[in-house]
Amino acid sequence: MVDRKNDLPSVLIPYPGVGSDPDTQDIFVNLRPESNGVLVESVMLRVIQRHRDYKKRISLVYLANLPGTFIMRNHITEEHYSLKLKFAVLGKKYFTPAMREAFSLRFGVPFEEAKIVGAFEALRILSLSPSDLFRLWVPQEDFGIVNGQTIKRMGDLYVVNYDLPGLLHMKIREKDIAVMIFRTSLAYEEFTLIVDDMVSALEEAGILVPGMPSSRVFHYSKGPFEQLLDGIGYLYTPEAANIPLEELPFARYLMARSVDFSAIHGLLKNPIILYRSPDGSLREDNIYDYTQGETYEGAYRKLETMEAQVVIPE
Repeated sequence: MVDRKNDLPSVLIPYPGVGSDPDTQDIFVNLRPESNGVLVESVMLRVIQRHRDYKKRISLVYLANLPGTFIMRNHITEEHYSLKLKFAVLGKKYFTPAMREAFSLRFGVPFEEAKIVGAFEALRILSLSPSDLFRLWVPQEDFGIVNGQTIKRMGDLYVVNYDLPGLLHMKIREKDIAVMIFRTSLAYEEFTLIVDDMVSALEEAGILVPGMPSSRVFHYSKGPFEQLLDGIGYLYTPEAANIPLEELPFARYLMARSVDFSAIHGLLKNPIILYRSPDGSLREDNIYDYTQGETYEGAYRKLETMEAQVVIPE
């Protein structure tokens, strides 16, 4: 039986709430369950603490360990990757016209003629385990991203969101996942340089093999909307209560500008949008990619260009 007292998030540094400086952002860094949590955490924190702007323009404001049993019981992974999961199950069925065109441009084959399958069907066709599919490497020319959905070409097969079965079947029951929030006034370009330093330090420590994607070891929120997505899954009080979406900085920022709370929540669930580009044309993108690397103001300005939202059925 699970000991529920030891099956709850352990919050080592409680989240202090929204900061007083409107120019700061709260960027999540989550360690993957297959990484060596304590060692990876210490290496990454050491990089931050040695940075010239540590405590002046960047500080650690949240640190917690989430048990694997807690993550599984609350379906946190499924919720976090809900849209990717739909594509991983049904493959090409939910591709929009714009996604079909982008696919054909990326791989040079007509969408209707391509054998495009979701990751779960690929397991059966290729006779692979979820972990084998997760680790299967392909050259860069056989890899693409369309509206946030990853596609790997394996022979004549195009596999959508190859990593989802592995993420869902990963043996995390006995593992904790470390979650950190760094509050910073650095621009995303500057924070990305710190992430690059983390990658180098992990390689020097023998944790990350050179050439291996850093996403195999850790994830960081790459824009304001991704901060919200990370927040609703990984941010808890010391009493193990999830901190509500409306109490997160970027959500507060949007609501102060009359963006309806239900609209914010809806974008996290169905992030594919149609927006008006500067040249007046209507384009399609994933809200996370569209606002990647933006300030809160920049992400809000991009949100204002949204014309419609693509709702993928449950």
